[in-house]
Amino acid sequence: MSFVLPVPDANAGRKRAVLAWRILGAALAVSLLAALAYAVFDFIRFERAMGALPPARGEALEPARAQAAQRWSVVRPALVARLKQSRDLELGGVWMMRGGRVCGVVNGKTSFGGFTGMTRFYTDGDTPVFAYDDRGAFREQWHQCDRDRWAVIRPGSDETGFCATKFGATRCHVVRRQATTMPR
Repeated sequence: MSFVLPVPDANAGRKRAVLAWRILGAALAVSLLAALAYAVFDFIRFERAMGALPPARGEALEPARAQAAQRWSVVRPALVARLKQSRDLELGGVWMMRGGRVCGVVNGKTSFGGFTGMTRFYTDGDTPVFAYDDRGAFREQWHQCDRDRWAVIRPGSDETGFCATKFGATRCHVVRRQATTMPR
């Protein structure tokens, strides 16, 4: 009688290990692709939610303009008092949001201890708030102002800094860079 002993396959363990690594690699690749797709779709959803809101139009335009003019008649004197300006304010663009908040750009001149130029502001109630006043939340609030331009109070530029002022425009030069091609 002869006994036949089974001979173990020497490569079986290696084949299982290779298969396990391939399955792990495929699962990792699928997970990374799913995470990337989620990030892209979440970014698109966020950008759509944070995009610009449409300005007042049609029947809503005249009431919005009237409310903006009323708000500006209260905010302008507060802005003049806050900036301690003896001369007329030099303003860039100024507008009112849907909730009644006034936002815009004003020349700070020497009110903040230096020749600051055009500076962004928004109102909290009737009080103007500048980046110097509210360091933590100013950027987020300004983003809300920038996306919700319900009623224009004063059309103008949103440029900031010295070169955006009338005086700065006489001193600053616009530099245009042109593409050049080398002859072959």
